[in-house]
Amino acid sequence: MSNGSNIKFYGFIAVSLMISTSYADNPITGAPDWSTPKRGVVHESKKTDQDNDKALFSIVGSDQHYTQQQIDNKFNAPDWFPNKHEKMPSIVKMGKAPNVWACALCHLASGGGHPESASLAGLDSMYLQRQMKAFADGSRLDYSGNMNRMAKTLNNAEIKQVSDWFSALPPKKVTTVVETSQVLKTYIDDTRMRLVAQPYVMEVIGDRIVEIPDHPIEVNKRNPDSIFVSYVPQGSLARGKALVSAGNAKTPPCASCHGVDLSGSAIAPSIIGNFGSYTVRQLHGFKGKTRNGGQAVMMQSVVNGLTDEDIIDISAYLTSLSVN
Repeated sequence: MSNGSNIKFYGFIAVSLMISTSYADNPITGAPDWSTPKRGVVHESKKTDQDNDKALFSIVGSDQHYTQQQIDNKFNAPDWFPNKHEKMPSIVKMGKAPNVWACALCHLASGGGHPESASLAGLDSMYLQRQMKAFADGSRLDYSGNMNRMAKTLNNAEIKQVSDWFSALPPKKVTTVVETSQVLKTYIDDTRMRLVAQPYVMEVIGDRIVEIPDHPIEVNKRNPDSIFVSYVPQGSLARGKALVSAGNAKTPPCASCHGVDLSGSAIAPSIIGNFGSYTVRQLHGFKGKTRNGGQAVMMQSVVNGLTDEDIIDISAYLTSLSVN
């Protein structure tokens, strides 16, 4: 993790915490609590929020400027590099008030997303459309409840617009993976993002994947080039590679459906480079049958014999792979 401004950021948030209310969560059967975080604490005081409403922020390489209030506007997502992609459809940029937030708010204008959401860039459009409809009819549960709530109000044309736009974005690497036995103690903020706590205390990573922003200030600006550090248990990458590549008596190799390079096939999506915590949620979703219907039924039999450690190992390894 970088120092300097990050340390100042963490030092600041430690002295201004206050409890936030929460949307109702959907339980993902079997998924560990660390992979399905509830809304936590707000890291900025009211006074600082007022100051930030007036201050214009920028990021390197962009000629755009936004206040923090504009950055966090659920119905007008910031677009730091509008020339790097096709024009956003209104539903991606503005959402559909009052019930549907701008898609780019959580998944970013790059499609890279955050650990509490997902990376969507480059995924097959038809796959994305099927997932949106599964959220809408409840056959796939989103742990936060947000996708189920919003997908219900979208029509087929809007779902196609969203899916086509994210599908056209180039896939990007959003994580740096580090094997370790210990990590800095963390907490969950009001957006469900994991941040380093103050004072700095080391703790055993145990059976977890701990994903935190490399530059939290940039993530707070929703910088589309932000990278997260995925701390994973020691030995998990080798164990995960063995399961993904060769399988065992409990599960087949992933390439049999997801393609030789795991970047997707006619019957299954790309599974490389997404956030480890996201993949953990999805594998438990299949195993616990909170992802049902269609092709999800195929995955239920694939993951049924996996242990919690297997799921962590597979997720860690897939996160470590380069994105094509």
